[in-house]
Amino acid sequence: MAGHQDPNYVTENPFEGRGRAMKGNDFPDTGYGFVVGGGFFITMFIIAVIVEAAVRL
Repeated sequence: MAGHQDPNYVTENPFEGRGRAMKGNDFPDTGYGFVVGGGFFITMFIIAVIVEAAVRL
């Protein structure tokens, strides 16, 4: 019978809780990250183009 004296005995980490891993699909989260990150850089590019156009006037 396995007990805490057994070197292979593994205890559950109380900080992890019962739901250790997300059960859902990672694709939507990846898409959101891509859109938000890409949107940030596109916005910065558009602002830079507007500022450059304003400076040339």
